[in-house]
Amino acid sequence: MTMRSLAIAFCGLLLLHGGAEGLVGGAPLATGEIARSVIGIVGPHGFFCTATAIANDLVLTAGHCMRPGPNYKVAYRAKSGSREFFDIAVWQRPPQFTEVAKKRVTADLAILKLTSPLPGDIGIAALGLKAPSIWPGDHFTVIGGGVAVKGLRETGINRVADLVATAPFTSLQVRLVDPSGNPVTIGACFGDSGSPVFQTQPDGTKIIAVVSWAGSNTKMRDCGGVTGATLLSPYRPWIEDTVNKLDGASRDHPAQN
Repeated sequence: MTMRSLAIAFCGLLLLHGGAEGLVGGAPLATGEIARSVIGIVGPHGFFCTATAIANDLVLTAGHCMRPGPNYKVAYRAKSGSREFFDIAVWQRPPQFTEVAKKRVTADLAILKLTSPLPGDIGIAALGLKAPSIWPGDHFTVIGGGVAVKGLRETGINRVADLVATAPFTSLQVRLVDPSGNPVTIGACFGDSGSPVFQTQPDGTKIIAVVSWAGSNTKMRDCGGVTGATLLSPYRPWIEDTVNKLDGASRDHPAQN
């Protein structure tokens, strides 16, 4: 079975006019090649989430980022600085998805099919669908487009963080923290839901999880502390079946392991 490569995005709220950037705590701008796949999802009432392109017309994000309604769109910032928007044809969440309470979302994933292909300058991220090897202190790369400064609303400028795994983690979820020891720590904030978590593996850098929630370690509520992410590997059959069902399969981009 083959799959076209996918792209990533991240979810959350927009706050007031201004130029905010993802990941609080002084995270640098994301300029690497993998950052080209990270885009966003916008919706009514200032809604924003981060997402990733996993094919030229498929996007991966957090399940809690999606709600019924016609007004959600995929957005990205073009090289000219303007924002471009793409309509969503259909989206799917795993059958195990439940949203019991904050920080207690199960199977927090969603795959979106677009009505038209994304531009060629948007990168395509590879998925790591095998159960990853995780040990406390292992390093992971998180890229998000949420807010970085309290009181700002405009998002979509990606920032990157090098975070490490911390206990407890399970086969379904990993918790990540800033290893720097600085008083103000780097971590996810509003709009970073759906952000991709990358792991460098022997055969390349792949998305192994999607950001689901954040804990507070700063004066900003629920920002900058622990970053919680849903692993992809437990939902591999659903991901592969959904990509195929949404016409995401292609001989050009084989399924990622």
